[in-house]
Amino acid sequence: MSKGSGVSKIINQIFDPIADLENDDLGRSAFARQLLARLSEENCSPTIGLYGGWGVGKTSTLHLIEKINDACSDTNPNKLEITYVDAWCYEVTGDLTIPILIRLRELAGDQKDPEYSTRWKRVVGVVAQAGTDILLRKLLDLELGDVKEYAQYIQEASKGGKTPQTLKNLMDAVDSAQKDFEYLVNEVWEKKQHRRIVFLIDNLDRCSPENVVRLLESIRNFMDPQHLTWVFAMDSGVIASYIDKKYEDTKMDGNSYLDKIIPEQYHIPPITSSDMPKLQRFLARVLPENHNASLPEINLMKVPQLPEVLVPRRLLKTAHRFYRAYMMPSKLGAPAEPDTIFALILLYNSWPAFYERFSSDQPEHVRGILANFIQKEQNSPHLIPLPQKYLADRSLMHYMYHCFVKGQDPDATQIILAGSMAWLREAGLP
Repeated sequence: MSKGSGVSKIINQIFDPIADLENDDLGRSAFARQLLARLSEENCSPTIGLYGGWGVGKTSTLHLIEKINDACSDTNPNKLEITYVDAWCYEVTGDLTIPILIRLRELAGDQKDPEYSTRWKRVVGVVAQAGTDILLRKLLDLELGDVKEYAQYIQEASKGGKTPQTLKNLMDAVDSAQKDFEYLVNEVWEKKQHRRIVFLIDNLDRCSPENVVRLLESIRNFMDPQHLTWVFAMDSGVIASYIDKKYEDTKMDGNSYLDKIIPEQYHIPPITSSDMPKLQRFLARVLPENHNASLPEINLMKVPQLPEVLVPRRLLKTAHRFYRAYMMPSKLGAPAEPDTIFALILLYNSWPAFYERFSSDQPEHVRGILANFIQKEQNSPHLIPLPQKYLADRSLMHYMYHCFVKGQDPDATQIILAGSMAWLREAGLP
């Protein structure tokens, strides 16, 4: 849709990470303040991990940290110099050092000292790799010849001519680049009235497996300057699995790798039953503008308390589809309770592959799938066998039992579910 389309703008605002304190319906600002306080401490770790799964609020927390810090007075000695970097934007280059160097040069401002320029070019030269020449010239306003002398160490090593002298030159160049990078950081630290420099690195877990390790390793040699802290917001389980894949058939362990380079970690606080009133207000943001009092309410206390479903973005998407479904002018299928409709949409958003197998407007099919979750029917001739991955998923088993089996008559349930799925298909679900 065009930029001026109100619908497109509203939808983006609904699902995008929050950027302002006034939109912090879930009260994450308290957690953001704790992290900001830690970043302000003199003995803060050089690297910190902000861990959490998809949609739990990592990007929103980073934005809140920025906003709270921006609100600090310039005279506040604990105010930080924060830069947000979306790693996904630089996946194609395989190098995060380039945007970091650009930002450091911007923060340093006009530099008359020729030593600064020399050191800056040396760092750029060492990180220059095949495939980034065009990017370097475009973004850094440099001629390739400016960095060729320093980049040749890496180029020679990549061609296989790894003589002892070449390797020594490469090691010397990396060691020199580390010292030069620290010099650049110190220059900014001095210029910014001794404020700690913080880089918030987001969306590493959105990058392809083959590029994640390259992106991490591109800055691994620049993590130790005294006045600089890196914050990596990511799903650590996803990244660890990518590292395992990268180094398969070796003794490298993904989690150990992360613990080595990110020694201090914080996890996004999970939603609990005590947060339900806040979550109810959070979900109210997806109510249609022209809604009326006849729209059903969402009873979140009937949602199983599972980490896989109590994900803010997943619940937000579910509530949006739920309300929109009830705004449809007509429905197919039998009438269904709102709690059943909400549970089915949430099932679709949490286990989409399973939902695709489950979804049917035929009661017999629904009953055959449900039989996998009803102990007395697991040997029934009407059973439709499921792949082991679904039966081994304890969260899915709990969800299905809690929502569609516990205390319910299977004969009545299969009819209600089949009718509800037909009803939802008209609203756009499979």
